[in-house]
Amino acid sequence: MIFAAVGLVLVGAVGLVNLALLLVMLRRWRELEAAGSAPAAGTGAGLRVIDRIPAFSTAALDGTAVTERALLGKETLVGFFSLTCKACVTSVPVFAEHAERLRALGGVSLAIVHGDGAAESDLAAQLRDAFDLVIAEDVTAALSKQFGAKHYPTYAWYDTGGVVTSAGVGVAALRTEMAAT
Repeated sequence: MIFAAVGLVLVGAVGLVNLALLLVMLRRWRELEAAGSAPAAGTGAGLRVIDRIPAFSTAALDGTAVTERALLGKETLVGFFSLTCKACVTSVPVFAEHAERLRALGGVSLAIVHGDGAAESDLAAQLRDAFDLVIAEDVTAALSKQFGAKHYPTYAWYDTGGVVTSAGVGVAALRTEMAAT
């Protein structure tokens, strides 16, 4: 009988410790959420479904001026790539499928590739064949950071109003998106 009582007390104590840890974690999560630094559930990309396309102005590799206003009014796929990312190279065909389907529906696709010599890279050449617009940036990845991309390859779908409707990291997430749309 004494063992049962000790066992119940021990289980109760462990339960209280677990509850305390859970409450501390929830409070910290809420603090991060209020500060705007908590990751969006399910994205992992750093982009949140409620994010708007940021204001920017730059030139594509073909010399076309690109701003956020040029992308508004059309569904837009934005892909983020890095020269140091092996998965970025292997993901180009899947991104190309999406870009082609989107183009047929009147949308536009934008690729942002960063790294030393990004404009002259083989990856940029592959992306030029697949995407409507390709922007090269240096290793600081200022534009990618402005969009909120933290990992590569990352994608974001923007609706006609410039709001993220879907975002994810990696080709597996993009393949899932393809099946869903």
